[in-house]
Amino acid sequence: MWGFAMVLKTLRELITIIFVACLIGSAMSLVTNMFVSGVDAVDTLRSQDTYFRLEINGQFFSVASVVFLWITALAVYFVKTSLGIKAWAGPADSIFAAHQSREPLDLKRGFGSTFAAFLSASGGASVGQYGPLVHFGATMGVWVKRFLSPSLSNEVYLGCGVAAAISAGFNAPIAGIIFAHEAILRLFSIRAVAPISIAAITASAVDRFLFPSDATFAIDAVLPPLIEILPALIAITPILSLVALAFMLSLRTAQRYAAQFTGPPFLLTFVAATCCGLLGVWLPDVLGLGMVQINQMLSGEFALGMLVLLLVGKLVATTLCIGFGLFGGVFGPAIFIGIAAGGVLGGVAEVLGLSNFVLVASVASMAAVSASVIGAPITATIIILELTQSYEFAVAAMVTVMLCNLITQRVFALSFFDRQLLDRGVDLRGGREAIHLNQIHSRELATNEGIVLDATVDGTQARAILEEKSLTEAYICDENRVLMGKISLFHTLKAGSEPLKNYMDTEPFFLSGTDTLADAMVKVAKFVGESIPIKDIDSGVLLGTVTEGDLFNAVIGVQGEIVKQERG
Repeated sequence: MWGFAMVLKTLRELITIIFVACLIGSAMSLVTNMFVSGVDAVDTLRSQDTYFRLEINGQFFSVASVVFLWITALAVYFVKTSLGIKAWAGPADSIFAAHQSREPLDLKRGFGSTFAAFLSASGGASVGQYGPLVHFGATMGVWVKRFLSPSLSNEVYLGCGVAAAISAGFNAPIAGIIFAHEAILRLFSIRAVAPISIAAITASAVDRFLFPSDATFAIDAVLPPLIEILPALIAITPILSLVALAFMLSLRTAQRYAAQFTGPPFLLTFVAATCCGLLGVWLPDVLGLGMVQINQMLSGEFALGMLVLLLVGKLVATTLCIGFGLFGGVFGPAIFIGIAAGGVLGGVAEVLGLSNFVLVASVASMAAVSASVIGAPITATIIILELTQSYEFAVAAMVTVMLCNLITQRVFALSFFDRQLLDRGVDLRGGREAIHLNQIHSRELATNEGIVLDATVDGTQARAILEEKSLTEAYICDENRVLMGKISLFHTLKAGSEPLKNYMDTEPFFLSGTDTLADAMVKVAKFVGESIPIKDIDSGVLLGTVTEGDLFNAVIGVQGEIVKQERG
């Protein structure tokens, strides 16, 4: 009977996993293709414009990029203000949501951010689609959980959406599975692998069935022997690291400036739209998602000088757009910048005598720069493997990917998203346990079990109260419960019939109500006593007391939750 019940439970869980994964995978395939198709349609309309043309010295220039980006800036600002969104949400928020449960994803903010990214990309802003779609997948996964089985945890639903987004976006299901675990969840749980894998494979299957198309990137060439190009790949890696660092640092600088800007909120967005629009008049290839230009670069359709312009122009345009309010992803621009940098380096290498190096340098650089930005070196390598179907290309890319990631991680952070979280005070390097410990504040652990006495009580009275409660310590507060001091049995004996205020410890060890559990464990390392007062640091009011045992039990509880999550 017990065996039959277990079989039914397992069967029910299996059906739930398959249904949830297939549902999320199919939905993300549709959303991803609708996003890209919609952006392409507006992009075609903008490029075929015949209304916004100016004649300068006998030459005609289209200023449609400026007009479209002005309209986009207004639309994005309207979405932000009408939905009450203070800051757009992206993969960094997905990562944070996957590592804790106290601050779940804001559904309105998540869906609104994806719509803002669609508007930005459609209007020609230099942004990517993968980041917004990844966060949309995470948001949709959490939203679906509201209506389906609670037996699967939040991170499983979230991971399904993320894996499906990457799978449909690149038509690379294995990369989607790896990305969800490597970059977002950062754990491999047996219960999570199955649904995430099914979601990614479903997204790819639906994508290929309903939206048959060519590969995301057109790569069709024979790689030179690895022994011939290996020294060159190693040699270009430091330069690629500098490119990735320049990209991430410029984005971070722009975002920090925007956060400190005290002028009208719309002004910076309008400036970004105007500058990028004007840049697009003379260099239109840096606007939009850039997928066409990426394949053109891989096909060798741009001269060396043009590649330099595209590299610098894309970096500047993306920094302005994302930094100043036109929302979108950084993965796509990182791919564009990586290919452009690789094309430049490969072109220089060929001038110096190394033949057939441009394409492999472009592919390896694309993987290296993008992997450093998103913090997913294995994913970047798998994407190359799935897109090229070439083991040799994947191995060549892995050389630059791993070395570039090693450098950028030491100098900047594991990824651009990790740096964003660090700027918010969230450090993922300590793992889930550190995040949970820093989310629990001492005021949440405060109890009213400690004895609180008035300062006028004498030692004899206090001793009798302590003996009755079988305690050895008490706290002295005024009529407003402001902590004045702490007394022990020794103090009561010393006070005798005199008031305790003359004998109490006026500077007792205490915890602030805002101290986290992590802070508390450090502070109490050398504490000796029965209980610890917790007080409001501003008013001095006693919030309650906590014992060392309470703190240890809270830590053990957190550890138990983490173990269940990571091994469940």
